[in-house]
Formats: sequence, structure tokens, C-alpha cells
Amino acid sequence: MIHKFETITDYLETYFDLNRIKTLPITDKFRLINYIKLVSSASVVAKDFDLKAIQKSEYYNMDLTFQLFISLLTSGMSADVLSDIVEFYCANFENSDIYYAKCIILGAGTLMIQHGVDRDSIISFLMILLGDDFLRNNFSRILSEIDHLDINSENEISIKYKGRDYTYRALKYDLLAMLKARHEFGMDRVRKIINTEYDNKDLKFYLTLLDLDNLEISDYIYHKLMKDSPKMDCFLMTAVRSMLQGMEIMETHYLLNALIGKYSEFDQPYSEVLKDIEVREKIIFNYE
Repeated sequence: MIHKFETITDYLETYFDLNRIKTLPITDKFRLINYIKLVSSASVVAKDFDLKAIQKSEYYNMDLTFQLFISLLTSGMSADVLSDIVEFYCANFENSDIYYAKCIILGAGTLMIQHGVDRDSIISFLMILLGDDFLRNNFSRILSEIDHLDINSENEISIKYKGRDYTYRALKYDLLAMLKARHEFGMDRVRKIINTEYDNKDLKFYLTLLDLDNLEISDYIYHKLMKDSPKMDCFLMTAVRSMLQGMEIMETHYLLNALIGKYSEFDQPYSEVLKDIEVREKIIFNYE
């Protein structure tokens, strides 16, 4: 969580295995340079105009991952939630160091844009993630070509996200229905649903574990367990935490999609998500 650290460097070193980037083949590092150029170019647009201007620029449609992160940023999403989404997507790339590296570079770059970091600082910081030797040997030449952005079919890194996952789909909308109940009726109603009406012992366990008066301890337990728990457990914990914090439904929708590695179509209307929630409401709450 960004607010727990004074700098983004502390955040990255705490939550990510940066050695996976440094040990990439040099050819892959040069492919990643294009995404550093993409972020740095977008930062200039934000500085000259505003964050929303990035969505109207040529950079917005150059990459789907960057497009999603920028869309979430310009929606007013907090750094805490956006950083969680970046972490969750990265956690799905255990078998692909290049996907992992690209997600970190675009995610960290987006967070730096959000915090108003200048273009040159973004370039230097993201380049050092590629390794000290790579930086020393290539920095001057890359800097001289920094305005030449060319992402094409030969050098692009096209992340393959997961499609619709029926293992999680119904459960996700059940959990979003509970979050909706949290907003409409309060947390006591959600406690009653989970503890007496909804048949999921693991969900009940995580609610009992995290539903504490001391929010700092609850947050500590959540982050400690999220490091090594199975994906389903992380899914349930994240949903419970969203309910306890009273998060927005769409923010939680994006978080849960990121956790299972599913790309979120940012332009999906809230009304469509609500329809799926209402279908599950009728089943789990016996609504007419």
C-alpha cells in the first residue's frame, strides 16, 4: 500500500521481486524500453494539460495494459487501490518474467504520473529497474532516442490475460452483492448473511479473522496472509476487506478481476455489472 511508504522505491522493493527484471535477456530489456518511453511521454501530456488528457492522446490506445491503468487513474481511483491492482496482476505472471516486468513498469509509471513525478525522473527510475550494467551501457543512447516511440508487431509485449473464469464468476457476483448490501443496509446485515445465510465456511472464517476494531492489525493480517495463500483464499480475503472498508462496487470488481488475472474492460457500464449482481441477489437473498 503506497501510503505506508515514503517513496515508491520502498513500495516496489517490498512488494515485487525486482531481480526478475534485472536478469531478463538484453533483447527483452530493449523491448521494455518502449514501455518506459510510453509512460514518460504520457507524463508530459499530464504535466502540460491534465491526467484526463492522456486518454485523448495518441498514447492511450498503444497498449491495453497501459490503457486500463490510465483509465483507473483518471477515474479518481486512489493510489492504494491502483497499487493493489498492479500487484494482483503481477502475481498472475509467475511463469513469465517479461509479462511481470512490463506490468511493473507500466504500473509503477502510472503511479508516478499520479503523483506528478517529472518525465526525466520517471525515465531514470524505470531504466534502473533493468539493471545497473544495462543502465550504464545504454542510458545515453536510449536517452537520445527517447522521443522515438515505436511499438510494433515485432517488439510489442502482448500480455495474454485470462478469459471468463467460471470457477470464480458466480462467487464474484455473490461477493459484490454482499458489498452492495453493505452500502444499502450496513455491515451488520453483511455479517448476518455470511455467518448464518451463505454457505461458505472459508468466507465466514476470513470475516471473523479480519473484522477487528483495530484496523491496523486487521490490515497487517490481511497483507501477511495474502503473500502465500492460495488464490481462492486471497479472493475471499480481498472481498471481505472491501466489505469492511465499504469500498465502491466497481473498485472491488476491478480488484477481483486483477486477482484472477482477468482483463477488465474499463468502459463496461456499471449497469451491466449491476445486472449480474441482481441475478445473484435473487438466488442468495431469495429476492423476488
